[in-house]
Amino acid sequence: MATVAVLLGIIAAVSVRYETLRFLARLIVGVGVAVIGALIWALLHGGPFRHAVEVGFYVVGALVFLLAATGGSPSRRDASSADPMERWAYAGTFAVNRDNPPDRTLGPVVVLCVIGVILIALGWAIS
Repeated sequence: MATVAVLLGIIAAVSVRYETLRFLARLIVGVGVAVIGALIWALLHGGPFRHAVEVGFYVVGALVFLLAATGGSPSRRDASSADPMERWAYAGTFAVNRDNPPDRTLGPVVVLCVIGVILIALGWAIS
């Protein structure tokens, strides 16, 4: 029994490390893409470059927050909170599997919110 507890502890530790690395990788890629988008927007906008970059960070940060507000992908949808009529009308839309617990990974909303905060902070730091 002690062996099982040790194995479960190792699996949990590996899972936390994996999720942390996955979060950081998604964050780095997301911030990189968003900064490139803000710089392209600033180049196309014209005017003083510093001001255009600042506004670009604000604009792209606001767009990222809008993306975060839309929620996760449809593949993460669960019918437990859906109205019974919605489950009947759109039977193939909701996947309910009572045998498996919900996914324990971080959703894209968390990454998008952090990226939005970083971009707004970058825009504020430039001003």
